[in-house]
Amino acid sequence: MRKILTRTAVAAAAVAVLRALLGPGTPGRARLRRAGDRAAREVRHQAGRWTGASYRLRGRRPDPDVPDTVLADRVRSTLGPLEKRLDLPHIHVMVEDHTALLHGDVASPWQADELEQAVLAVSGVVGVESHLHVGLLPSDTRPSAGSQHHAPSPALGRLLAAASGAGVPESQARHAVRAVLGTFVDRLPAGERDQVAAHLPDDVRRLVATPRRIGEPAAQVRTVADLVARVAAQPGLPGDAEQVTAAVLGTLRSLVPEEVADIAAVLPADLERFWQAAPTG
Repeated sequence: MRKILTRTAVAAAAVAVLRALLGPGTPGRARLRRAGDRAAREVRHQAGRWTGASYRLRGRRPDPDVPDTVLADRVRSTLGPLEKRLDLPHIHVMVEDHTALLHGDVASPWQADELEQAVLAVSGVVGVESHLHVGLLPSDTRPSAGSQHHAPSPALGRLLAAASGAGVPESQARHAVRAVLGTFVDRLPAGERDQVAAHLPDDVRRLVATPRRIGEPAAQVRTVADLVARVAAQPGLPGDAEQVTAAVLGTLRSLVPEEVADIAAVLPADLERFWQAAPTG
């Protein structure tokens, strides 16, 4: 583990030096920035794994009073071996006020429960908000099946294109769409959530499913700032998170025109204005 951590830290430092040597307009600087961000996240991840292993060997628990970013890496380190053992696609993790928010797809309820309970047991986690969708679609790829590409529905394709058009890399577009839709639709009353979901195909509907909550819930989204903060928490998300949020919500408006007014009627004033103003593209 120490060798892995050392090699990763050296790579991150090398990228940082190259970025410093290249001017702002130098070709390839953007690629170096993304590579540096990935390397920095990997350093934190490996450091978290090393610290966790050290605590376990000594029969101790890691300090629960840590920042949300550190706790998120701790949760990811816990989930990594489970994802591999269960042969599941990557589970996306956010942490807000020590409540872990999980997004992803699993094959069965017991797999969701195992992942959720493992996260709840992580030192520092006070609650879990699980957006894990039970039931893999044909378009989902298990890691053991290798790399495969399946076309999303036209609706999901438009949402992904909206996120990409707002500056999100293709590799992060689904995470961004999931964060925007999952957070926004969860803010709606149950009846309106069901109405919205009824207009959407299955691969989009799964992104807006009501989460399962264990322990202390995350704070309810009340303002545009709250919503944008959830989106901005996506690792590797570049650019303007508010622009990404507006682009995805504008596309959702065009997908559910029958519900636009009803949704606006149940939102707080700040979110209602943002919803109505989101560009439909």
